[in-house]
Amino acid sequence: MTDVKRLGVIQPHLSNTSREMFLELSNYCPLDLVLSPAPGDMGFKVAPIAEGPRLRCFVGPTWGKTFLIQWSALKYILMPGERPLALFLNANPRYLTFWIALLWARARRIPAHVHGHGFYRRARISAPYKWMMAAMLRLVTSYICYAPIVRQAFLDHGFSGKKLAVAHNSLINRFPVLPQEKTGAETGILFIGRLRRASGVDLLMRVIERIRSEDGLPLELHVVGEGEEREALRAQARACPWVVFHGGIYDAERIRQISLACFAGCYPGNAGLSVVHMMSLSLPAVTHDDLRAHGPEPSFIRDGVSGILYDHADPERSLYQALRALARDPAKVAHLQQTAFADCQSLSYPSLAKRLWSIIGAGEGRACETPDRACVSVGASDEARSAPELSV
Repeated sequence: MTDVKRLGVIQPHLSNTSREMFLELSNYCPLDLVLSPAPGDMGFKVAPIAEGPRLRCFVGPTWGKTFLIQWSALKYILMPGERPLALFLNANPRYLTFWIALLWARARRIPAHVHGHGFYRRARISAPYKWMMAAMLRLVTSYICYAPIVRQAFLDHGFSGKKLAVAHNSLINRFPVLPQEKTGAETGILFIGRLRRASGVDLLMRVIERIRSEDGLPLELHVVGEGEEREALRAQARACPWVVFHGGIYDAERIRQISLACFAGCYPGNAGLSVVHMMSLSLPAVTHDDLRAHGPEPSFIRDGVSGILYDHADPERSLYQALRALARDPAKVAHLQQTAFADCQSLSYPSLAKRLWSIIGAGEGRACETPDRACVSVGASDEARSAPELSV
């Protein structure tokens, strides 16, 4: 077997955001992208990815329900004749092929880096689960955490931080909104994300309707996204002309234009990367304070500084009070908008692809294959520049 200077990337499937991130990552190192087709119920479409000298795709189905086998991953690791420089895997222990890939990498002395959100959602973990995670950490070269909250959860449960790294799960918006573009006269609230039961858009509609009727504030709701709850929500909003459903939009410039009518973003349900998207549009993100129920990204919100975390235990009353207070205080909103945008910049530069490569590439003592041959370290400063558009 001969080493091929390629990074083997094994992922369940792509989102638009991860697609763009991997395209950027291929600038640092040629990639073998090992995937399954996107599930039909994802609620959004993913643009196709073109293969070339720096990116090869291996696609196949995933089988199973409780424990999963990704056929493309199995074929890839059994492919004769060559092996990758390193592996980069989505850290989902339900995939039997994830464990097979880790054992194969250990047997072939191939560095294996996994990327995940760990178990920060769990206040307690069982002994078997802890043993499983300990086995994973023994097999990997590094575990790259989505956010500091993920790393802290490992430490809180007694794990060593030796193999734990952090690369903030962020995105770069080619069409941001600068805080100075806000006029203070905006009356819209923006929701971006999948229209699913856990998104809480129905709660947001009820709260805005109450603010309009009880407080006389002419707020509007702009909804960007698709999903299984679309028709039910549209039916609920038939008598509410102030709710605008824009559908699934994958053009970041169009989303920017919609956001110019808004003073805040709100994701009442269990949020994820959508809050960072909102912050890139100079919109303070409003969501609930049960951080274990969210993805890791809402942990980036600084309550009262770059966004608002309302009381999850009393959602309707608390969200009503939070949005009403913002709508009545343009000066506070302006401050939150500035801080939200600044925080987003610090999260997004260097980009996620560059942060990942600073861990994977530099961690193995290999020079980064950037145009200027300069390898960055995690957390280093970088100038904002054009980068992949974000997804819904």
